[in-house]
Amino acid sequence: MKKFTITLLALIIPFAMSGCNAEQTEIPYDHEYMATQSDTAMYSETTTDPELKTEPIPEPEPIQIRIQFAGDVLLHGGIGMGIGDNRFDYKPIMWAIRPYIDGDLALVNMETPVDVFGNNQNIATWPLFNVPFEILEALIYAGFNHLISANNHSFDKGFDGLVATLANFERAGISQTGMYTNEADFNTPTIINVQGIQVGIIAYTDTVNRHEHRVPDDVRPFAVRRFRSRVMDDVPYMAADIARIREAGADLVIISLHWGEEYVDAPTNMQRQIAHALVEAGADIIMGHHSHTPQPLEWYEREDGSRGLIMYSLGNFLSDQIRLGIPATQYGMLVTVYVTLCPHDGISMDNAIVLPTVFVRESARTLGSLYSILPIVNGEVPDTVASTYLRAWGRRAYAHTLRIVGAEFVYGSQ
Repeated sequence: MKKFTITLLALIIPFAMSGCNAEQTEIPYDHEYMATQSDTAMYSETTTDPELKTEPIPEPEPIQIRIQFAGDVLLHGGIGMGIGDNRFDYKPIMWAIRPYIDGDLALVNMETPVDVFGNNQNIATWPLFNVPFEILEALIYAGFNHLISANNHSFDKGFDGLVATLANFERAGISQTGMYTNEADFNTPTIINVQGIQVGIIAYTDTVNRHEHRVPDDVRPFAVRRFRSRVMDDVPYMAADIARIREAGADLVIISLHWGEEYVDAPTNMQRQIAHALVEAGADIIMGHHSHTPQPLEWYEREDGSRGLIMYSLGNFLSDQIRLGIPATQYGMLVTVYVTLCPHDGISMDNAIVLPTVFVRESARTLGSLYSILPIVNGEVPDTVASTYLRAWGRRAYAHTLRIVGAEFVYGSQ
């Protein structure tokens, strides 16, 4: 199943190679080379030995990778307190989406503290989260290999909770960007070598739900990166961060922004201005989240003609907020970005494809799990989903995402 899916996507959405236009160039002869008499004799113009003919140095091959992005993992309500017979086993939720999460780099927003007190003691959901350790195992099982952790719940359990959560990320074997325990780590750029492309990641949040008091004054400035999404005032320091991570060697820069209003379908004008300014400053991809609903994607063209991708909000990936009466909180997006590094032309992003998702609850458990994250391909959930109710739910999610995001991006609608 997984191999078939990967092959199908590769056939339908090939890497565009138009960005690699450099012609093969020969290394110029060094006219200043002063050969010895023996050298001159050995390499005289009358030499006919074919083995002495120089061959052109082969041009480096373009490097091609796929980076995937998903939204919020926020274990609201019953799902945060455990599900099924194996209470904290969240892997069955991933049965349908797992074959599609196969990027070279796959990022998701882990929005809450994890197992702060050890052994899943004192598990709690909203408003001060502490979720089971097993959610990390489920995300890794699904295919994610990097977490974003700077968000409004970073300080829910104070600095001790932040430290414990980072230790649990390390214990689970998954890297992260967004939370830090000391100034040195805060100032060390996150750069990941992805098949030879150096991917830099910087994560910011515009709120910690007024829980600053839970973190001591002396560590608060470097626990998470903060910015304000209602004014442009913080863009210069964010642009300086982008410049520093470029200087540190990043070929591609991803900026994660936890920002904006909750439960709305579109960003504010100020969010658009901030995103555009960050792309002009050198950000290649903006990964937005916090609205808990899908929001538009945008290719933004810089003044020099290059472009950046802005994902204003990816919606919820794994969260059950249906009690709010807002259907779009169950909708999410798995976005795959196709990146090429050309030897002479640098980075190009050849395509971005949105796979809509819907998080469903099914009491009958005909799918083998009380909850499931269902991919929606060409407007339909997997054929194994027999429930007419769930199939209709999937069609509504697809239609909503298509309306918000546009046919340019949604998989199967081009």
